[in-house]
Amino acid sequence: MVKYITTAVALKCFSLNSFTRGIYRKLGNRVGGKRRRVGVMPGFYPERVKRITRLVKQHAIVKDGDRILELGTGWLHWEAITLRLFFDLEAVLFDVWDNRQLGGLKNYLKQLRPLLSTGFELSDAELRRAQSLIDSIIKVESFAELYQLLGFTYAVESSGSLDQFPNNSFQLVVSGGVLEHVDRRALPTLIDETRRILKPGGWAVHSIDTSDHLSHYDEKASKKLYLGFSEFRWNCLCENEVQNINRVQRGEWLELFLSRGFVLVEEDARRVDISGLRIADRFAQMDRQDLACTVLRFAFQKPA
Repeated sequence: MVKYITTAVALKCFSLNSFTRGIYRKLGNRVGGKRRRVGVMPGFYPERVKRITRLVKQHAIVKDGDRILELGTGWLHWEAITLRLFFDLEAVLFDVWDNRQLGGLKNYLKQLRPLLSTGFELSDAELRRAQSLIDSIIKVESFAELYQLLGFTYAVESSGSLDQFPNNSFQLVVSGGVLEHVDRRALPTLIDETRRILKPGGWAVHSIDTSDHLSHYDEKASKKLYLGFSEFRWNCLCENEVQNINRVQRGEWLELFLSRGFVLVEEDARRVDISGLRIADRFAQMDRQDLACTVLRFAFQKPA
């Protein structure tokens, strides 16, 4: 627990004001940027490509010419760019601040390229198309050049509001590891807005990391340790503005989407053993299988 608490205190300190938050982002981007620029791509990145391409093909989610929105594109725009390898899509890349890292994107795409030959169930034409586009992306010198090549648009809105987008303007809204960082109070509005901007029959495909992110810094801590914290203790000790996690659980996520008219088409979840954990009152009445979830992958459809 020492590493866990130490990390929590450090993140609290970085959250004090706009100046300290700016320092955190600069340090994080510098250290993380170098790792992504020269390091080995984590295994979950190609797995995300396999999953989204399988989903899109299986359910005919998008086709050439469609317009998609990626929420919280972070460093790499990974979901939108890897979909663009296989479909001629127009994409809007939406975020609340600019964390883009071109070197990391190019490094990971270089490593993805040879992997596409096995395990991705691509036709020869699809493989050639994807590899050719990767070769072109690797040659770009700026994000402006990248967006011109792909036909993408980058949008930053610090409030997170989707008001700028017209009704029924996207076929797909997609995110990976983003929604768990959205303030819980803002989620109903975000999902209402997602439904508004999706075309009839459009899709919302999200991968949500519901694990305790502080446990990533402490190998001895449970991946769901936060379940033992009351709202008061969590807010006092662990809540922060630089790595905020909303502690929303599987059943709550389902209710947020289903109550707004979305239809659940596919779900995948990963779970850990929570049998030895203390469970705070906020979570005590929730299904234990829901509480055990550390990763949720949902595909919802807006009725036609």
